[in-house]
Amino acid sequence: MTHSEYLSQFITQQNFQSISPQVIERAKLHLLDTFGVALAGSVQANGINSRTSLVEMPHTQGECRIWGSPFTLSPAYAAMANGIASHVLDFDDTHTDSIVHGSAVLAPLVMALAEDLKLDSRAMLAAYVVGWEVAARVGIASKGSFHQRGFHSTAIAGVFGAVSSAAHLLKLSPEACAHAIGLTGSQASGVAEYLTNSSSAKCFHAGWSAHSGLISAYMAKGGMTGPLTIFEGRYGLYVTHGIKENAKPAEVYSELGERWEMMHVSIKPYPCCHFAHATVDCARMLRQEGITPDNIENIHCVVDPIAAALICEPLENKFAPQTPYAAKFSLPYLVASGIYDDGLNLSSFQPQQLTRPEVLAMANKVSYRYCQPGEIPFPTYFPGYIDVTLKDGTKVSKRLDINYGNPDNPMQRSDVERKFRDNVAGILTQEATEKIIKLVSDLENQSVTELAKLLTDTVK
Repeated sequence: MTHSEYLSQFITQQNFQSISPQVIERAKLHLLDTFGVALAGSVQANGINSRTSLVEMPHTQGECRIWGSPFTLSPAYAAMANGIASHVLDFDDTHTDSIVHGSAVLAPLVMALAEDLKLDSRAMLAAYVVGWEVAARVGIASKGSFHQRGFHSTAIAGVFGAVSSAAHLLKLSPEACAHAIGLTGSQASGVAEYLTNSSSAKCFHAGWSAHSGLISAYMAKGGMTGPLTIFEGRYGLYVTHGIKENAKPAEVYSELGERWEMMHVSIKPYPCCHFAHATVDCARMLRQEGITPDNIENIHCVVDPIAAALICEPLENKFAPQTPYAAKFSLPYLVASGIYDDGLNLSSFQPQQLTRPEVLAMANKVSYRYCQPGEIPFPTYFPGYIDVTLKDGTKVSKRLDINYGNPDNPMQRSDVERKFRDNVAGILTQEATEKIIKLVSDLENQSVTELAKLLTDTVK
């Protein structure tokens, strides 16, 4: 069998009962986090602009709800709108080994399709988990080479997770599912050039992946065929989008059903690029030891080249980010802001925050170097490691090998619920906020339709 045929066997054979309760519990926690992040994103410019565009586009209308709004669209376009909103703030979860923000793609898709087809929440939960298992493995098999080639892993691997979730909910046969995966390979797209002007393209990637995965599944259901060797073929994904010599295509089906990648997804404590989180926490350690910003001469960060390409390069463009979105990918700004404010939150990226003289002065003291082989545990974790010189000449080093929010250093449920409340404050009614938390904690016994309604119970 080809790699996609192995995947198809897994995708079509899974159901709610075949997935362990531990994995289901983790899935529910990540869904709650994603709903909050998406609602916070729905009031941002990119969330508003994309929603408005899709509502105004001819023939996009349908009955699927757009979270945080009174609008409804067809399933494919609802998945796109909610997917974009889920990724707008870079506050969504991350699978570290694959560098994939899967929930921003998968949660909108499974909600839209389950709502449209009147499916129960158990089917939706199973499809969400199945999608994560595929998306993560597609990213893992690239060995970081999607990023090295200039692609956004969420867009490339995420679309395969999306088609897997959709194929599961549409109950495709194994043969049709394999063709759906092959068709999806032609939709895998998302270049990292968005970094040059902090454009809306990055969040569009998540929405487009959800949309394309759903379309590909329906195409296969209708009899369209795709290449069955989309992963290992002569012109397969790891040749066209990765680096053939680095990638290991067979890992797309490694230990399916035995090792659940859903259990290895991190929840973000900060609304910015995940690569920077642990470095910000290292900078916060200085404050906690009584080292004030005035005492710091310089901060030298140790960063993996893959991470550096996003948050450090070109360095001269990172010292004074011109937009809130650019600030999310500026290690100097994030470290400086984290020191002064003892952390980062949504308000850290308000336009007026980007011009604070003291923060910009500190940002100019931040530099970096590439890590040596084995020096930091990347990409197993997104670690932080800084060497600091104080003005009196004292040298201080701080490191955090396992970033907070990683399953090996997890956010507690109470922290995730607090994050949800913070994200939806002023957007959802307080009654809806508490009902969603309670409903999602028991989602397997609750109504998808009721959840969708609550996600649109807004203050205004």
